[in-house]
Amino acid sequence: MALVMAIALWLYVINRHTGDLTKVVKLNISVPEGIVILSQSAEEVIVHLQGPQNIIDEVKGLVKYQKIQANCIVKESLEGMEDQIKRTISIKKEHLNLPNDIKLVSVYPSTVDVLLGKLQKKKLRVNLMKKGEPAIGYEILNEFVFPREVEVTGPLNVLKEVFSINTIPVDIGGVTVGQNRTFPWEIGIDQKVLIKRDNKSVAVPVTCQDEVRLWLQIVEQQDIKSFEKIKIKVLSTAEFSYGIKLQDEFVSVRIKGPRLLLDKLQASDIELYIDVSSLKPPGPYKQPLKYSIPPKTELVGKIPDVHVDIREIASVSEGT
Repeated sequence: MALVMAIALWLYVINRHTGDLTKVVKLNISVPEGIVILSQSAEEVIVHLQGPQNIIDEVKGLVKYQKIQANCIVKESLEGMEDQIKRTISIKKEHLNLPNDIKLVSVYPSTVDVLLGKLQKKKLRVNLMKKGEPAIGYEILNEFVFPREVEVTGPLNVLKEVFSINTIPVDIGGVTVGQNRTFPWEIGIDQKVLIKRDNKSVAVPVTCQDEVRLWLQIVEQQDIKSFEKIKIKVLSTAEFSYGIKLQDEFVSVRIKGPRLLLDKLQASDIELYIDVSSLKPPGPYKQPLKYSIPPKTELVGKIPDVHVDIREIASVSEGT
């Protein structure tokens, strides 16, 4: 009996000993369907609690793991709500899931202002967002997104101001023509829109269940490279026995083609020539300049004609 009495006395003392606790807890505000919170003056509240020390110790752990939070419900009717409305919520003990033996001494802030907005649906144009750059030597020639518009649900006063919404950024880093075979890509819609408030861009959450498909046309990047003083070759038959003199023996040209190919292209890869097989003296003649260049490239600008002089080769008489 003495032992039982001692244990009972010990439990009584433990439960009667009062403890204090001051902690920050998260504030959750629930609203009816069709209404959204545009802003609220506080996301957390500071609570001062008192109670038996052993229960206070338990509450410390519950707060640490966010098992205790302030949960408020706004019962606002859509009827008569045209656009937005402001409400003030008082934070009380019934909003906190506290044990019965715990007393709420104070809460700060004791009231929270919320701005409520009415939700609506609206079709918005899709803006394709990209990140990264194609592989060196490649570029995007065309891009196409379908559908061009998606249905978005958001605050009425916000959707009045916006006409487009962004996709989630698409990573195009390092893409080449090989990706052309993989399209279309399925792309999600970013769940927010941007509006201007006090000359600042503000992101407002919205909801969009749609996805869009993306097609890109990736091509080799084109460039132009100049080559100075390419020597002109003269072609003729073995029987051609006339003297040949070119007015200009060298020509500068510009070559257009894929950038990666032009980076490796040398002057020796370009052949400029004329054919004098059908020419006979006396000259001069004006002959079209012909050329041979690598595939996928082309000559830029007009090809000049070549001025050539054809003469008899003077015979040398034997001395008497």
